[in-house]
Amino acid sequence: MCDIKLTLQNEDKDLLMTITPVKGQPKANLKKLQATFKLSTYSTFLLIDGAMELLLAEMAKSDESDESETTTGTSSIIANAVDANLKVTLGPENMSATLEFTAAYGGKAIENTDVINVLKENNITKGIIKENLINIVKEGQLLQGGKSISTEIAKGKMSKNGKDGYVKYLVDNPAERIMCPKKLENGNVDMRELGNLIHVKAGKKLAKLIPPTDGVKGFDVTGTAIDAVSGETCFLEESEGSSFLDENNNILVAAIDGMPKYLDNSVAVHKLLEIENIDVGTGNIRFDGSIYVQGNVCEGMQLSATEDIVIGGLVETASISAGGNISIALGIIGRQISDKNELKNTTVIKADGDISAQFAQYVDFFCKKDINITQYISHSHITVEGDLWVGNITNDKADGKLFGSRVLTGGSVHIGTLGSACGAMTYLNFNYWPKIVEELKISADEANYKIIRRLPRIYKLLQKANDLDNENTKQINRITHALKQHLYLLGKLNKEWLEKANNINEHLAIFELTAYQSILSGVNVEVATKNYAFKRDHEATQIKWLENKISIEPIVN
Repeated sequence: MCDIKLTLQNEDKDLLMTITPVKGQPKANLKKLQATFKLSTYSTFLLIDGAMELLLAEMAKSDESDESETTTGTSSIIANAVDANLKVTLGPENMSATLEFTAAYGGKAIENTDVINVLKENNITKGIIKENLINIVKEGQLLQGGKSISTEIAKGKMSKNGKDGYVKYLVDNPAERIMCPKKLENGNVDMRELGNLIHVKAGKKLAKLIPPTDGVKGFDVTGTAIDAVSGETCFLEESEGSSFLDENNNILVAAIDGMPKYLDNSVAVHKLLEIENIDVGTGNIRFDGSIYVQGNVCEGMQLSATEDIVIGGLVETASISAGGNISIALGIIGRQISDKNELKNTTVIKADGDISAQFAQYVDFFCKKDINITQYISHSHITVEGDLWVGNITNDKADGKLFGSRVLTGGSVHIGTLGSACGAMTYLNFNYWPKIVEELKISADEANYKIIRRLPRIYKLLQKANDLDNENTKQINRITHALKQHLYLLGKLNKEWLEKANNINEHLAIFELTAYQSILSGVNVEVATKNYAFKRDHEATQIKWLENKISIEPIVN
C-alpha cells in the first residue's frame, strides 16, 4: 500500500498531505485519503474542496512521466486551521450590540481575553450584559467547527423626558358632576340624586401648580450620553373670584363664596344663586353670576345667567341662556307651535360655553362651544360652533341617536345612529363658518359705509378747528379722538370677519361626521357647495371632505 503522510506547515496553519507509492502495493484512492484525514489528529481542520482529487490527479501524472525505479512523493495542502472568530454588530444609533461567535476549524479557541479585546475594539463600554457574554463563550466551545451563534451582549438606555408641569384641580367640576348621577345598589342610577352642590367658601384651595420634572439622561453602548428633555413649564393664573395664596403663585384659593368653574390654567369662582325650581312662583330669573336649580325649569319660564347654569332636573318648554356652560341632569322637553303656517320650537337653549343634557326634543340650540347629549336629539334645530356628541361621553364611540333635526356646525359630529326609520328627514350642514363670515362681512360693510360717510365731516371739523387760534385745543383733541375711534372701529370690523374666514378651510380639512352604528335613509349632508342625500341605509360610516368632494367610507371594526 502507498505511504500517506500528514504534516503541518506555515506556522501550523496549513495541512500538507504527501502520497508516496510503494512498489507492489495498491495505489492510493480518494477513500483512503479521506479515511487518513478523518482518523488523524487534524480532522477538525477545514478541508479544502477538491484538494484531495487534485492531489490524486497530480500523482497519476507523476507516475506516467516517471519511468525510473525511484519513487518520489506527491504533496499538496488539503486543509487549513481556522481560528474561532468573534464579530460585533452595532444596532441603530449604537443602542445595542450583538456578538456572533463562530467556532474554530482546528485553530485557536476563544478565551476570555479575546472577548474583552473585541469589546475594546468596538468601544463597547456601557450596558454590557455579562450573563450573555459568559453563556455565549460556554456554548461556543461546544459548537461544531464553522457553526455560529449570536446574542445581544450590550443594550443602551433611552433617555426619559421629564413630565410637563400641570394644574392640579383641588375641587370637583360642577359641569362634570351633573352628568354623573348617583349609582344605586341594584345597578341603576338615580338621575335626581346628584348629591350636595359644589360650593366653596372664601379661602378654599382651588388648584395647585405642579412643576415640571427634569428628564433622565440615557446612554448608548459606546458610553455616549443621550440628553433628556425637561418637561415644559405650566402656569397658574388668577381669575374672577380667585387669587394666589402667597407670593409663590403656585396655589389658587377662592376669594369669595360661590361655585367653582374650571378654566384653562385657572379656576374661577362665581356668585351663586341656588333655587329649588323655576316656576310661576319664582318668576323669570336673570342673575349676574352662576345659577343652580335643584329641580326643574317649568313651562314658559325664562332663565338667564352671566356665568354657568346647572339644573338638577328637567327643562320644560323654557328659554335658558348662559354666558358660560349649561348643564342639565335630565332632559329638555319642548314642543312645536304653528307660527304663520310654520312650525316653531318653543324651547331655546343658548350658551357661550358647552351644553350637556340626557336628551332633547323640540329644542333650538345655540352653542359657542361643544354640545353633549347622552341619549338622543329629536326634531330640534342645532347651531353649534364646536363639536356635537350624541352618546355617553365616557365611551370611545358615541352611541346616541339624532333624527328629525337640522344641524349647522363648525366642528365635527359623532353619533351612534343618524336618521329615523320612520322617514323623518335629518339635515347636517357643515357650512357654519362660511355663514358666520358672510354675516360678519355684511355687518362690517354696513358699518363701514356709515363710518366712511362720517369721515369727511370729521376731517372738515378738524380742519376748521386748526384754522382757529390755539384756544381750540380741547375741541381739536375731541375731534381727533373721534377720528381715531372711527378708524379703529373700521379696522376691527374688517379684522373680525377676515380672521373667521381662515376657519373655513381649516374646518374642511379636519372635520368628520362619524356614525358608529348606522346612517338611515332620509339623511342629507351639506359640505361647502356639495350635497349628499342618503337614499338607503348604511352601516357604521364616516364622512370627510377629501379632494373637494364628500368622502363616504364604512367604518371597519
